[in-house]
Amino acid sequence: METLAKLGLKEVVICPGSRNAPLTISFNRHPAFRCTSIRDERSAAFFALGKAIELKEPTAVVCTSGSAALNFAPAISEAFYQRIPLMVITADRPKEWTGQGDGQTINQTNLYQNIIRKSYELKGDANTPSDLWYNSRSLCEGWSIGNISDKGPVHFNIPFHEPLYETAEPEETEVRIFSELATEKRLLESELSHLSQIFTECRKVMILAGQHHVDDAFRKELSAMAAFDNVIILTESTSNIHNSLFVENIDRVITGMNEAESAEFMPELLITIGGAIVSKRIKATLRRFRPKYHWNVDPFDCMMDTYQSLTSAIPLNASEFFSQLRLKIKNVLSDYRMIWQDRKVLFSQLHEEFVEHCEYSDLHVFHKLFQRIPENTHLQLSNSSPVRYAQLFDNSRIAESWSNRGTSGIDGCTSTAMGCAVASPDKNFLLVTGDIAFQYDNNGLWVDEVAENLKIMVINNGGGGIFRIISGPGIADELEKFFETSTHSSIEKLARHYKWDYLAATDKTTLEKAWEDFFNPAKGRIILEVFTDAVKNPQVLEKYWKFLKEKSKV
Repeated sequence: METLAKLGLKEVVICPGSRNAPLTISFNRHPAFRCTSIRDERSAAFFALGKAIELKEPTAVVCTSGSAALNFAPAISEAFYQRIPLMVITADRPKEWTGQGDGQTINQTNLYQNIIRKSYELKGDANTPSDLWYNSRSLCEGWSIGNISDKGPVHFNIPFHEPLYETAEPEETEVRIFSELATEKRLLESELSHLSQIFTECRKVMILAGQHHVDDAFRKELSAMAAFDNVIILTESTSNIHNSLFVENIDRVITGMNEAESAEFMPELLITIGGAIVSKRIKATLRRFRPKYHWNVDPFDCMMDTYQSLTSAIPLNASEFFSQLRLKIKNVLSDYRMIWQDRKVLFSQLHEEFVEHCEYSDLHVFHKLFQRIPENTHLQLSNSSPVRYAQLFDNSRIAESWSNRGTSGIDGCTSTAMGCAVASPDKNFLLVTGDIAFQYDNNGLWVDEVAENLKIMVINNGGGGIFRIISGPGIADELEKFFETSTHSSIEKLARHYKWDYLAATDKTTLEKAWEDFFNPAKGRIILEVFTDAVKNPQVLEKYWKFLKEKSKV
């Protein structure tokens, strides 16, 4: 406890149990920690993830032994691929009892070996200077790895013998810690000259920005790069940067491109930055029309070759990289930015023409949502349909947009949003989720922490609507029972059970009426359930894509 306190840990999410009683009591009675009790381990880990995302600092999640620890795995995998510093602390039974028929005893050593940055087996019964030094050293090393050198989740497994509940005042002990110092990386002059020469040779340079926190330095550097004639910058809602020179709605701008247009619009030089990209269309197109050069800029995962064309892996933050590169490059005469901008303007006009007269459907609901959403809202998007629909609309009024795009699962979207909202009570959050994602994680509401600053909008389209949008499942006989898993039920009773206010909308009229109450600042915990038709939604979306494609050729 003293080591973690000195390292700077503040937030601890604790799940109930007996074997972790020494941890629970010690964390709760130490003044350095703010402890939250959450009953469901899966929800607790996603709640801790949300706190870590929002606070941008390590958060610990603690559980008892056995199957409880396995329930942390989905959130750990999300933290692993998002590189979020989650400190995972699991209590364990004495090692000699593993496999001997003792209750809640499984092999917890290296339990998360494929989704963890580093695992440690601490000495739960430490009582010698050597044992205490080992524990402290391991905690310091794991903290530095998870928070600095190889960001992501770190696991500390701690076997305890009984007794578990006896307490005593600790002796005054001087705990010595160490920490890894942050350093700056810079490209060698020779490498920088080589890259700048390639940039100058290319008339078509695409910068593709994935998921990224709001960052003013990041925004300024990309805005400066957008001024080059040979550069186009493509972003998504979760990139959290906005500029009139950016293309912020990738799918609608590239829809309907034929082979000749794709060859014209795809780059010679691709520069990728940030995390996951939502758009499957741009990924598929770039894999088909591979750029001559591809630079992936990332401080940890620069060797990721998403587009099968990587030529330079650059282990830097994007803002640091572009601040160095810009000093070496000059404007290149090209019409590349202009042709993208012309296409962007055309498809923006076509988009507005269609959605303004769109029949009631998921597309209509999202159109109205992005018209109504208050400025400075922090938007949380569940996976599957909501995060994809959000890419079609203007996100510039939103303070920050986020989604669990590390593994892109639906399993913890509500819990993550709750964690974010509780971590920042001064901000206003909105979770937009689907009916299956919401019900799958309804234990996210089973939290005693007050989150009056979170509103939840549930799109109830009768099941997993994504399976009628993506190619394949929509033609299978098993669609409704095995893919969509339709529930045909309302969440009103669930909302009432957890003491949330509830609103419902079933058509354009009731939706318009609901907005005023839903976005009323005086109303806190409120869930708006919007019912749409599972069959009509994909039909409207298909009409939308067809309209953009055909009208753009006129």
